[in-house]
Amino acid sequence: MDRRETLKLMMMAAMSSERLSTRLLSAQETGFISRWHQWPNMGWAGPEHWGNRLQDWQVMQGSLVCQVCAPNRTLHCLTHYAKEGNFLTSVEVVRTVEGSDAVTGFRIGLKGPVDDIRSAVVHGNGLDVGIDGSGALVIGSARSKYPISSYGSLRLDAAITRSNSGSRIELVARSASTGTELASLSHEGHTESDVIGSIALLSHVGEQRPGAGAIFRDWTISGLGIETDPAAEFGPIMFAQYTAHRGVLKLTAQLAPIESIPGVRCELDIRTPDDIWETVATAHVDRLSRTARFRVEEWDATRPAKYRVRLTLPLGNCPETFEYLGTIAEEPGLLTPVRAAVFSCNADHGFPDADVVSHVLKHSPDLALFLGDQFYEGSGGFGIQTDTIEIASLDMLHKWYMFGWSYREIFRNIPTAFIPDDHDVYHGNIWGESGKKAPTESGWGAQAQDQGGFKMPPEWVNAVQVAQTSHLPDPYDPTPVDQGIGVYYTRWDYGGVSFAILEDRKFKSSPSNVMPTEARVLNGWIQNPDFDVTQHRDPPGSELLGTRQMNFLEAWS
Repeated sequence: MDRRETLKLMMMAAMSSERLSTRLLSAQETGFISRWHQWPNMGWAGPEHWGNRLQDWQVMQGSLVCQVCAPNRTLHCLTHYAKEGNFLTSVEVVRTVEGSDAVTGFRIGLKGPVDDIRSAVVHGNGLDVGIDGSGALVIGSARSKYPISSYGSLRLDAAITRSNSGSRIELVARSASTGTELASLSHEGHTESDVIGSIALLSHVGEQRPGAGAIFRDWTISGLGIETDPAAEFGPIMFAQYTAHRGVLKLTAQLAPIESIPGVRCELDIRTPDDIWETVATAHVDRLSRTARFRVEEWDATRPAKYRVRLTLPLGNCPETFEYLGTIAEEPGLLTPVRAAVFSCNADHGFPDADVVSHVLKHSPDLALFLGDQFYEGSGGFGIQTDTIEIASLDMLHKWYMFGWSYREIFRNIPTAFIPDDHDVYHGNIWGESGKKAPTESGWGAQAQDQGGFKMPPEWVNAVQVAQTSHLPDPYDPTPVDQGIGVYYTRWDYGGVSFAILEDRKFKSSPSNVMPTEARVLNGWIQNPDFDVTQHRDPPGSELLGTRQMNFLEAWS
């Protein structure tokens, strides 16, 4: 179905129902129309959307599919949101969620703790408008008297208009094939504030259970109350980070989950002094980390240069090119003070931390250092999912994307260094013991961590490290540790300063493995109040940074 046919159907649907207010603006060219029918199959809903969670939404055969039957699965429109209570949203529902506690349809009026669309789509609360598991239409707590007894694919039209009491919500369900009205429900018990905010598709059940969620097609949003912001798109190039070191530029572009699309590759372009874009490197998409990694030798750091990461994706019969722009900064001179912005422990309590970003940028830092816990297990509100390496990698990316969405304007135009910490690899504490496997058979928390090593599979740990550290200067000694887990400790010379970048967790001994049993160590802490730790200042066999990093520090110093 092309754009004009979809618009025509929206207008016909609005005119065919007497219940849709004449005060509502019919579909316009500026309205939103989903493009899933143009995208190939992929584990991402497209740049106009944010899905909760990332791994729960896929595009399959031109439809949007919720992969799980679980609470509060929402798919938001980033580019169109309600600023006034006067709009229409419509979607074809191919499959509803079953069960007495289920709702399929829309969640409207989503607002987060912070006045920012990013806060709304991640932490926002809103009003459910749709069809429940019995076939009844619902608007918040209001429910239609008679459920739809039998239906296939149906179309849900929700019209929000102003009324004397605040806002009027009118919901109509029709057969998707014939347009025949199946049921309707209207409600006026909400204020305009209840309907203003982000608009999302909803696949919801009260408690998670086996099976898949809803399937949607042809989502539209229009009306006088809709604000449009094309710049709010996020992806498929989510962000990029880089370093320049001794004539070598390394840049890592973080991509959306587009690795399943055949033949996708990224290009790095640099704007020459002659004001021409020149391609200097190409890269394929790494399967788990969804990164594209670039390396440019003989880099001239004495002048700034604009960069462009570029990729082309097949959308129907018309490929579309996406870009991410930034600047490779001029390296500060040897006698110039170097200003560093330093961060750590980025929980999502203030997401998206726009105030932090704006205040830091006022100081015009020359480089940024992110020293660990770029995200936490609870970032995004869903905990962690570790069923398979593939799902766990998407779970990690959901949190990592949130981090980049917050802070990418800081490191878009200046070099940056990241080092992962314990929560970045789903640990409350970690003593890496040179990459050994931490046994999780008897529990996931302190019981596993105290035995030393990594709880997550090595392929997943490497994906985290690739996403966060592959743009750093080459490792001093790239030999992997146990389980094939990579290393990234290195030196970075920039602006007359030499930084030793260390992995303070990877080689460290677990206290429970080197302290006497009577210390009764739990989560790294001695629990026995009568134990005299002063007699065990340097337990035999204990490591802090490891021999390899000590050798590196000797060479670096």
